[in-house]
Amino acid sequence: MNHAGWGLERLLPRALTGEEVWDELPFARFFGSQRRMMRQERSFLALAFRTLVLITASLCLWRPEQPVYAEWSAIADQKTSYTTDAFQFSSARRLRLTEDPSQPTVVSPEKPEDVIWEPALEVIHSTTTSHGKNELSVKAQGAIYTNNPVFNHADYRIQDRFWLNADTSVLLRYRYVPNLFLGPNFERRTGTRSIQEERVTSHHWRAEVERRLSETVTAALIGRYGLRLYNESFAERDTKFWTVGPRVDYRASNWLTLTLSYLYERGLADGRQEQQFMDDVSYYLHMLSAGTEFRLSSQLDLDLVYIYRRKTFTSGIAGDTHLDRFDSTHQGVAELRYRLSSAATAMLSFQYGKRTSTNALRDFNDSIISVGGQYRF
Repeated sequence: MNHAGWGLERLLPRALTGEEVWDELPFARFFGSQRRMMRQERSFLALAFRTLVLITASLCLWRPEQPVYAEWSAIADQKTSYTTDAFQFSSARRLRLTEDPSQPTVVSPEKPEDVIWEPALEVIHSTTTSHGKNELSVKAQGAIYTNNPVFNHADYRIQDRFWLNADTSVLLRYRYVPNLFLGPNFERRTGTRSIQEERVTSHHWRAEVERRLSETVTAALIGRYGLRLYNESFAERDTKFWTVGPRVDYRASNWLTLTLSYLYERGLADGRQEQQFMDDVSYYLHMLSAGTEFRLSSQLDLDLVYIYRRKTFTSGIAGDTHLDRFDSTHQGVAELRYRLSSAATAMLSFQYGKRTSTNALRDFNDSIISVGGQYRF
C-alpha cells in the first residue's frame, strides 16, 4: 500500500502530539457539507481521528517478516427489492445485528410502494503471515428508489478483521451514512411547527471479538459507539449512542447452524438538555435475534431469522410526544441462496415486519421481496 500519497509520514507525528491536522487530509473536503454537525463533535472526532491515524499508520508501515501470501479480491452485489412502504425500507433493511438496528425512521400515514436497486462493491486485501490472517476491506453500497428518488442514499464502510490465533479474531469497523432522508416532519426549533425535511448523518464505530469455544460453538462480544447528526431543523435530536451484546453460533450438524444474539443500546440526545423544544429522543433499546441456517444441498442454503426489538424513549419533558412512549418491532426474514459456481451466487428473500410506533394510530407493517446476485473475483 502506498501511504506516501496520504502524507501519513508527515502528519502522523503531529497527530500524535494532539496537533490539529484534520483540514489537511484529502478527504476533509468531502465532509465540508457537514461542517455544522462535525463542529458539534469536533473534540470527539479529533480523538477518533488520532486513533484512526494510529491504526492506519500501523497497517501501512508494518511489514510482516515472512508473508505467506497477499492478494486482492472484490465482491460485487446487486439486489432489486420491492417494498410496500418506501419510508420504512432503509430502517427495515438495517435491522440486523451486523447493520444498524436502531436507525431512526419517520412513521408516515402514506405508504408508497417502490422498487429499489441496491448495487454494492467490496474490495478486500487479504494477508496471511506467521502471526495469522488479516483482511482489510472497503465497501460502498447504494439504494436507488425508482419512484421516490428523495430517499436515494449511500452507505460506506471500512473494516479490518485480523486473527490473533486460529481460534480468535478481532473486527474493527467504521461506517458512514451521509444525509439520509427520513421524511417530512414537524420541526420544533422555531415554534411554528412547520413541516421540514428530516435528514440524518450517521457515524458508527464497531469492535467485535470472536472466539471459537469448541468444534461446534463460537461466541462473540460486540460493542458499538455512534453519532447521529441531524439537519439544522432537527438539531436537538443529535444523539450519541453505545451498544453492547453477545452472539453465540452453534453448529448442530454439517447441515444446520443456530445463532442467538442480544444487544443493549443507550442513546442520549441533545434534546434532553434543551427542554424548550419538547423533543427528547433519548432511548434505551433491547434487541433479540434468533437465526437458523440450513444447508439443503451442496449448492443451496436457506436462512431463517427472527428479530424482536423494543425501543423505549426516556423523555421526562411534559408536552413531549415521546413521553412514556415506546415502539416494538417483530421482523422475520427468509433468504434462499443458490451457488451457481465457486464465484457466483443467486439469492431470493422475503422480509416482513410489524411495528408499533410512538403514535398509536400509526402502527404499521411492511413487506420486502428481493432478488439478486453476488460475484466474487
